[in-house]
Amino acid sequence: MQTNIISLSSEYQVSAAQAEKLLTLQREILEKVALGVDYKQILDDLCTAAEAMVADAVASIMMFDASGKFLTVLAAPSIPNEAVIALNGLVPGEQSGSCGTAVYSGEAQFVVNTKKDQRWCTLQQFAADFGIGACWSCPVKVEQDKAIGSFALSSFEERVPSAFYKQLLETSAHIVGIIVKRQQEEKSLWDLAHYDALTGLANRTLFNEKFAAGLKDAIINKQSLALLMLDLDGFKDVNDTQGHDIGDLVLQRVAENVQSVLSAADVFARLGGDEFVILLGYSGDQAVIESLAEQILSLFQQKIAVARHTFALSTSIGISLFPEDGRSTQVLLRNADTAMYAAKKSGRNCARFYSVDLTRSVRDRMELMTDMRLALLKQEFVLHYQPQYCQLSNDLVGVEALVRWQHPTKGLIAPNIFIPVAEESGFIKELGLWIFSEACRQCMQWWASGISYFSLAINLSVKQLNTENIQQFQEVLASLNFPIQWLELEVTESLVMQQSSLEELNKLDALGISISMDDFGTGHSSLAQLKHLPISKLKIDRSFVQDLSTNESDKVIAKTIIAMGHSLGLKIVAEGVETTDQQDYLVQHGCDIIQGYLLSRPLPASKVVELFSKH
Repeated sequence: MQTNIISLSSEYQVSAAQAEKLLTLQREILEKVALGVDYKQILDDLCTAAEAMVADAVASIMMFDASGKFLTVLAAPSIPNEAVIALNGLVPGEQSGSCGTAVYSGEAQFVVNTKKDQRWCTLQQFAADFGIGACWSCPVKVEQDKAIGSFALSSFEERVPSAFYKQLLETSAHIVGIIVKRQQEEKSLWDLAHYDALTGLANRTLFNEKFAAGLKDAIINKQSLALLMLDLDGFKDVNDTQGHDIGDLVLQRVAENVQSVLSAADVFARLGGDEFVILLGYSGDQAVIESLAEQILSLFQQKIAVARHTFALSTSIGISLFPEDGRSTQVLLRNADTAMYAAKKSGRNCARFYSVDLTRSVRDRMELMTDMRLALLKQEFVLHYQPQYCQLSNDLVGVEALVRWQHPTKGLIAPNIFIPVAEESGFIKELGLWIFSEACRQCMQWWASGISYFSLAINLSVKQLNTENIQQFQEVLASLNFPIQWLELEVTESLVMQQSSLEELNKLDALGISISMDDFGTGHSSLAQLKHLPISKLKIDRSFVQDLSTNESDKVIAKTIIAMGHSLGLKIVAEGVETTDQQDYLVQHGCDIIQGYLLSRPLPASKVVELFSKH
């Protein structure tokens, strides 16, 4: 670093030898700044160097405290501690001694007799106790010409400062300003690197430092630590629907709320996005951590209000404990993260402690994810088709394409095992495109062979409902010259009801693709909402079909869904029909289409040809 030598003021006439002394002082002090010596040590060295130039005098540096109202001693290596304590808390004013007055006025103060000068009238006892006869002080300024402190020389006898002493004061005050400004800039840079700009919490870097230090102390002192990983449930919807500005306000409010139930000793950090982490020491009684987790969860029972918006959010919490769940920061963080995802899978809005079984579950999921990507390349995925029958004509009117995975060592893996993993990993986009392409290709082959046209239903995941995927679907359909009127995409009720999905569903509807609402009855749709949605069919969820023979409530629900759908001009499909009693009840109340094991299990493509030849 290059240091800038401060030009000496022309106001004070000093000799060449004295000027050289001042320039040497500047050079030596600023070299220490350049070498990165601790700034408080540099200020002590500056005071000591100034004292060496003025016999029977001591130097001191005062600065405003954090409140900006009171002055405190920042450096005074030769002044007794009792005097420092007495000076701390000095309020700048016209009669606040040389330093207080210099800061108040913004101008140098040269008091030659403390006993008689009005500027020292409130500090007479201090002057007497510590033998201060004269005191000269120059304000320290950083920017905008505002004084932030003072540099002073106090003499033990009445004394008029020479031009050299005045220049020494001015030069020293200027040097202090440079050092303080540099320290402030370094602190600002440090804060930017270690604190989250949005919430003011520790960021990942600072948290890792504190975690490493805390873990080291815990190992040495045989203490217990708890790590709580928090991830907000549903926060993405806030950003998607209201924008990131509102999302940022929500994150700030969440940080404030959680901070309110933590102690000053707890480390609370934002790792990024909507993910937070808490580190705390505890007695070893797990009930203490359970209580804290419950406190945090209860915070979310109240809606979060920001900028005239209210949001009902929750959080999922994963907890790992030291030493039980790991003895390194990496392992404890990984295990807390694993527990947090277990909380998500358990329905969200809950806390889960880490267990070894969770690690096995994660490992199995990772293996499944790896195998799944290879499976697509190795053509291990196959499509089966479940027939759908019209209850008026008893005709086979459509098929639903269902993916199956024939694993080379694990055998047939059910979709409810690998589809959630595909959705979590993002692989569903590739797998979903393959399912879409293969089902459409197979239908075109059947139709080309002379089989009459029928409806093809394909399930659509929430991860597939975006502009990019819809464009890919259009390309597939165009390349096959697929008759769009025979294509039907099935989406879950919860997906249809999301505002962010509605725009994409309308795009599909505009293309002429039919939309069927799957799993109807498990969500929160109302009649008023349904009439505005771009759907043509409702599928009664199998949970309402399986007990139709014995459960009166399910009978009422199924009957109501059929009547409500027909009133809106929608066709009704019942899935999971396995008994004639179920079929009879559905037909009696006007269900249009039925599919289930009673009529046919999902079949490989070769068997579907045989089935169509019979109809």
